[in-house]
Amino acid sequence: MTTKALTRCYRFPSVDFEPDLRMLVWQDGSETILTVHESRLLEALCYCAGEVINPQALYDKTFIQIEAYEENNHTHFDLNALLVSLNHKLIYQGQPAIAIEIVATHGFRVPLPNKTCRLVHTFKESKFTQFTNDKTDKNEPSESAAEHIVKHSILHRISVLLLAAAGVALFFLADNILL
Repeated sequence: MTTKALTRCYRFPSVDFEPDLRMLVWQDGSETILTVHESRLLEALCYCAGEVINPQALYDKTFIQIEAYEENNHTHFDLNALLVSLNHKLIYQGQPAIAIEIVATHGFRVPLPNKTCRLVHTFKESKFTQFTNDKTDKNEPSESAAEHIVKHSILHRISVLLLAAAGVALFFLADNILL
């Protein structure tokens, strides 16, 4: 069963960066998973693509929102070590797929992506399959989790009936109040 998700995408010549999935998708279909911090760093750079971002602003965009929700707010992240590990993952066939340029005494910059978009990412194998699909015909589209709930969940049917009853009640109440 394949799973699909609508994700944000920064498309570069040889790689798509999907920050929602923390993933680099290469032209040959292979995927590289990024850590949370690597993904946030690359997302901040891509969001400001073409512009030079000073190290403090880049640090703030990458880590400050994370620290606000952590119990230990005194954690210090090494931006340089993170840039090194990210650069290693961005090498494809001996070339940097997304070149992170260091602008001396000013900061960092990545080139503009070819395209920013939303796309449907198809997962090859779902590790998180909640529902099994008994269909034997491979040409028939598989049932999504939402479709399964709508078709088979008793709680869903009860909630729809309650909402419909509440709507009818409101209609009659509003009609009686106006009279």
